Amino acid sequence: MHISKHLAILFTLLTLFVPRTLLAQNVSSTDTVSVHSMRGTFYSDRFVGRKTSSGEIFSQNKYTAAHHTYKFGTLLLVTNPKNGKQVIVRINDRCPKANVLDMTSKAAKQIGVQSHTVHVQVLPPRHYSVWKNQHELLDILSQGRMLEYLKSSVSEPSKPTLPQDQFEDDEKTLYDLELFSAANRSVAKTKLVHLPFAYQDKVVFRDNAASGGVTILLQLSMTKNRIKKSKLELQSMFPELKIIPSK
Repeated sequence: MHISKHLAILFTLLTLFVPRTLLAQNVSSTDTVSVHSMRGTFYSDRFVGRKTSSGEIFSQNKYTAAHHTYKFGTLLLVTNPKNGKQVIVRINDRCPKANVLDMTSKAAKQIGVQSHTVHVQVLPPRHYSVWKNQHELLDILSQGRMLEYLKSSVSEPSKPTLPQDQFEDDEKTLYDLELFSAANRSVAKTKLVHLPFAYQDKVVFRDNAASGGVTILLQLSMTKNRIKKSKLELQSMFPELKIIPSK
């Protein structure tokens, strides 16, 4: 009996002196700089079809997760430190356990997590479209290069300036960019993983009947001055790039 009392007192004292960050992690949903470590887990299938705390219906086939304090809608870049693989999840549920990120099985499998430590960083809300279309960026995520990709493509990098009178701008003539030619569409898609996200919905595959290959175009329909600026932005990624008249 006396031993039980002593243990109870010892536990109370330990609780008082253990840092609060070890008992609960009150992380900010707006801090996009800090990287937090927490336990990464994934949902049981028994939750499929049930309502999450946000009111959404839970599905294992989405890139979503539950956390104790992050606001609903917060985007998180989750990295598995064991293999460097990444996934972007959106918070739509509450996890009763502090310092735990409970992901869908789809998100957890993408980075090879069952139940171990992951590194988490908040992404700004402007990257919502990247989260939604991340299935197109699996190569970048598997290589752990998502932050590098976002910095170079979605944010506004400094661009070379051009003298206003360097080119005659004919408003009646519009231009596109021809990025490169490839043996087939599979090869072309591999090269396109480096294309900035803002341009991805402009991609056109043009089959070449003579060679059997494919030519990749960006249908921008821009004037000469504007297309020159886009060329300068993309030239280092696609050295074969050239300006062509729009059809």
